[in-house]
Amino acid sequence: MIGNAFDHERDAELGARLREHLEAPGHAAFVARVRAGVARDLAESPFEVLSSWLRPGLAAAAIIAVAAGWWLTTGVTQQVAASTTPVEVFASSGGSELMLATSVEER
Repeated sequence: MIGNAFDHERDAELGARLREHLEAPGHAAFVARVRAGVARDLAESPFEVLSSWLRPGLAAAAIIAVAAGWWLTTGVTQQVAASTTPVEVFASSGGSELMLATSVEER
């Protein structure tokens, strides 16, 4: 670097060294591979892409449906109250302790 370190002009020496280290060997071959890949990807129509997703999508939907059905049928438990009056149902499920705790906390 020649001159002021904060100069706004280009530094030819630094630029040459950066180009030397950043230039990739075989640049033309790399560009040819990328262009061939892009051309291959553009050859597929949107319907071909969607049809390639069909089987994995159906398999995932079937697995989710089976898992949801299993979860819904095995995780359900019903509790039947011993009495139908609201006071007895409330007292049988521990509601009286909750009522006592809330009434004491207010004081």
